[in-house]
Amino acid sequence: MKKKLISSLVISTIILSVVSPSYEGVADTSADIANQEVTIANAQSEKDKAQSQVDSIQIKIDNLIKQQKNTKKKIEDIKNEARALNQQIENLSQSIADRTNSLEAQARSAQVNNSSNSSFDTVINSKSLTEAIQRITAIATVSSANKQMIDEQIKEQKALNKTSDTVKQNYNQYENLKKNLDAQANDLSTQQANLRVETLNYQATIEAAQDKKAKLIKQRIAAEEIAKKEAEKVRKVAEVQAVAEETYKQQTRFVKENVSSTSSFNDSTSTGSKESSSTSTGSKESSSTSTDSKESSDNNSIIPPKTGTPGYNPYAGGGCTDYVWQFFAAKGIYIANIVNGNGGFWGTNGVTQGVLRRTALAPGVIASGFTDQFTGYGTSTTSGSSPYGHVAVVTAVHPDGTFDVQEAGYGGAFPWGNVRKNLSPQNVIFTLSQLVNLDKLNILE
Repeated sequence: MKKKLISSLVISTIILSVVSPSYEGVADTSADIANQEVTIANAQSEKDKAQSQVDSIQIKIDNLIKQQKNTKKKIEDIKNEARALNQQIENLSQSIADRTNSLEAQARSAQVNNSSNSSFDTVINSKSLTEAIQRITAIATVSSANKQMIDEQIKEQKALNKTSDTVKQNYNQYENLKKNLDAQANDLSTQQANLRVETLNYQATIEAAQDKKAKLIKQRIAAEEIAKKEAEKVRKVAEVQAVAEETYKQQTRFVKENVSSTSSFNDSTSTGSKESSSTSTGSKESSSTSTDSKESSDNNSIIPPKTGTPGYNPYAGGGCTDYVWQFFAAKGIYIANIVNGNGGFWGTNGVTQGVLRRTALAPGVIASGFTDQFTGYGTSTTSGSSPYGHVAVVTAVHPDGTFDVQEAGYGGAFPWGNVRKNLSPQNVIFTLSQLVNLDKLNILE
């Protein structure tokens, strides 16, 4: 209920904090998405390089496999050749051994049969010189043939041994080559396996970055939606602020002109009192007429807002004016700010400022006044009045002229939605918003 003029002006001139919608979250998310795209591109590039190396190594491995096959075939051929040579060497060795055994047997036979002299006897017993020569030649030829055969066999054995040594060297070389090729193949296979692991790691990095990118895109979409909602809120707040600022300008102009007119009126009244010896009743009537004329002039020159703005409650604070504003706001009727807007001034200032209009006592109208009986908790400074007055919603009218109200009180004097009954209408003004027609709208429904 207590709502001083300065409070009204402060509420009217409050600057609603308009914070531009922050797009930092959207910008940060976009930067994170860009970072993930760079990560994906780098990982893809490294993956492609690794795959290229894998393909190159595979070509080398394929070539090594061919060489391994050729080497294995060569080794197998050498083995076959070695086996054949070994067989030849074995046969020749056996032949030499047999020949040696035969010669040794002849020698032993000659010794047993005293054949050491048989060759001599053979020559001596020849019938002629020619026969003797022939026998000597035959004996020499046999001996020479035996010796030559043995020499040839030994020479052939040496040749076979040399060939065998060559075959063994070739075999060892190819065996070493095979081991070397196997080692190279193993090394290349290891490299290839490592590169394939790297390729899989890069692929995992790509997939992880893609997943994170997808999540970030969803976050950015959500952030953009939030930013749009914030921007819409800011737009609405800006509209409310614009209305509040315009209201303040008009109300300030109204207060200044009202103060000026009051001053002029007081001067005029003082002059009239000196010049006239009429009764005080006449002076009051003259003053009332002058005031009404001035208020009419002010209303013609000033057009304050007729209705309030949704979402902007100039009476917030839990008092009687706050309750009445919220009561009508719940029904889609928004009462504009009144200067001075304390509860008791709604019936006068609210009307002169074009926010409210006077009406007859009826359920659903606004009751405004200063009497202690109406305010119910006033701290009177003069007999029968309260300095701030009170405002409430009329809920019923009784045959005896009294009425019931629904209300709230400043400072907790009345609870929110308090009900009082059978109040006197004496010195109480009844008003309604300019936009309300009781015949077409039941406020109490």
